[in-house]
Amino acid sequence: MRGVAIAGGALPSGRGLPPSPPSQPQASQAIASQKAILMGPASVIPMVLSIEAGCSTIRRRMPSAEEMLDTLEADGVDTTTLERTLNQSPSDTIVPSDMLDSASRRAIGALSDLARTGGGDPLELQGTLGEGGMGIVRLAVQRSLGRQVAVKTLKEEHKTEHSTLKLLREAWVTGTLEHPNVVPIYDIALEADGTPIIVLKKIEGDAWESLIHAPAAVERRFAEQDLLEWNLRTLMQVCNAVRFAHSRGVLHRDLKPENVMIGAFGEVYLVDWGIAVSLKDDGTGRLPLAHEATELAGTPAYMAPEMLGGKKVRLSERTDVYLLGAILYEVVAGRAPHRGECLMEIVADIVDSNPPLPEDTPGELARIIRRAMDPDPDARFENAEQLRLSVQAFLHHRDAARLADRAGERLDELLEILREHEGSADAIEAREPIYHLFGECRFGFRHALEVWPGNQDARERLDQAVAAMVDYELGQGEPEAARALLGELERVPEGLPERVEAMRRSRSAEDARLRALGDQLDPSAGRRTRGFVASVIGSFWTLTPIVSHFGMQALDMRPTPGWNLAASAALALVFASVAFWARESMMRTAINRRVAFAGAAGVLSQIAISVVGAVYGGDIFVAMHELFLAWALLTGMLAAAIDWRLLIAAGGYLLCYALTPLFGIENTLLVMAAGNFVLMVNAAT
Repeated sequence: MRGVAIAGGALPSGRGLPPSPPSQPQASQAIASQKAILMGPASVIPMVLSIEAGCSTIRRRMPSAEEMLDTLEADGVDTTTLERTLNQSPSDTIVPSDMLDSASRRAIGALSDLARTGGGDPLELQGTLGEGGMGIVRLAVQRSLGRQVAVKTLKEEHKTEHSTLKLLREAWVTGTLEHPNVVPIYDIALEADGTPIIVLKKIEGDAWESLIHAPAAVERRFAEQDLLEWNLRTLMQVCNAVRFAHSRGVLHRDLKPENVMIGAFGEVYLVDWGIAVSLKDDGTGRLPLAHEATELAGTPAYMAPEMLGGKKVRLSERTDVYLLGAILYEVVAGRAPHRGECLMEIVADIVDSNPPLPEDTPGELARIIRRAMDPDPDARFENAEQLRLSVQAFLHHRDAARLADRAGERLDELLEILREHEGSADAIEAREPIYHLFGECRFGFRHALEVWPGNQDARERLDQAVAAMVDYELGQGEPEAARALLGELERVPEGLPERVEAMRRSRSAEDARLRALGDQLDPSAGRRTRGFVASVIGSFWTLTPIVSHFGMQALDMRPTPGWNLAASAALALVFASVAFWARESMMRTAINRRVAFAGAAGVLSQIAISVVGAVYGGDIFVAMHELFLAWALLTGMLAAAIDWRLLIAAGGYLLCYALTPLFGIENTLLVMAAGNFVLMVNAAT
């Protein structure tokens, strides 16, 4: 059938080459016979055109039916098959026409020629790709498929049974390991002299050892800017190949960057299986058995202790795990793990298996390396998959580790500033930068733990930061702040809660004492009572001199010592009565008590002067004039102890003392009344 064919549909009957295409007149007649169908009511073309006419969303112009038919006629398309596919099975694949052009006929002819000559040499050898100790790898073209392949043969001087067996064993091993990270073997052929030829995939790339420490080359070729991550992901693919080999009972025994090829598109291939051994006997004898491998074998710079040989063979999957760990060490440290000036030094280094790691090695990655390279096989990862998953977890945790590292830098700054200001007078001034640094490191550690909850280093350093701040708050006398921080600790340092609680109790007692003192000195406590007492006593104290002055004028008499003493006694009685009535309120606070004592002192001073006047018979007005100084001093003392506004009353009494001689000594009672009135108003307000 000429034209399109549907994948999965019927194929032309018969064998051999496809039938010749129909002649041009036959094709034209077939197309012409389809026009009526294509333009009929059930045709696809009118339907498409009608949809196009009614759909405003179609922007491009659809071709006319005549144009579409002309196109089909020009291309010689089988329109019956086309319409059936579009109507019934639009999801089927339309394959191109199977008609032959001149190039296609030449290709088929070359294959026919190869068959007539009995196959001839299936390989066309070309240049040399590389050479090893005993073998040589050439580029060749596999004629049957027309593809480039690599051909591995023995050098002339190494064409021995031993070398031949080694070459074949490598091919047999690789041939049984069909895996994306293992170079596929296409065939084993023979040279004219019977020497085997191994035909395998040609890898266009470089050995990993040339890229493992070449960030510029890796970025240029693969656009990878993080060399460590690229190396780790390469190692993970090697782990996949090793895991697959172990599932087939095969140990590689020579894992190193030199035996890993990186393809032009980033493909990873594990090569050189020349010293591989089998963990199980399949009866073919194609591979040496691991329990019989008593000789030293492998690359000393990467070798595991059990690979040194001996009567007791301990080779297992964990031997390859060690070698994978040795590669990981080289990724981090920049060199192979084992080295020495002589054989014994290298052997001692292998037995010790504790090469130094760079100081900046991430803690999690260092633990992976140490476990993989443990001298005791039982202490290593059980298999390559466990190691791969651990490396994968590290890559997942790497962002969290970076956050923790930056937070650790802030923690170091915080601890330094806390040491500098410990016990110093400027610790308060440093509070802002201290809390700024603490906030930064705490946020960083918490975020790192959100990304990776199992980050023990971040957890421990966060506790270190919080514990340092608890100590700082205790030093600043802030037990409540210290107690709040204490609740954030996962591991509480011994004795720290007791210190916080002891300071809390001490601070509580001090706060209670200060509150009590504040209550005692609170001027608002008992203010109304003080105002009432001051109003009552002040009114009596103000009105008594006025009434006495005008009464004595009316009686044309001067005050006598007895009168003065009686007036003072009456004032004392009034004061005592009011004080007794307000005793509970006036005795409650220190300020009220001071006011009461000051009032009592004022009354007693007046009584004392009256008694002195009565005893010595001096002028009463002169004694009253001197009394202004005593009251000014007393109110001044009250102003200093209670409220500075009482200085108004003290000033009033001083003014009374100064003005009395101007108004006349006989008007002393009126001046006294004015001074007492000022005191009353001042005290009441």
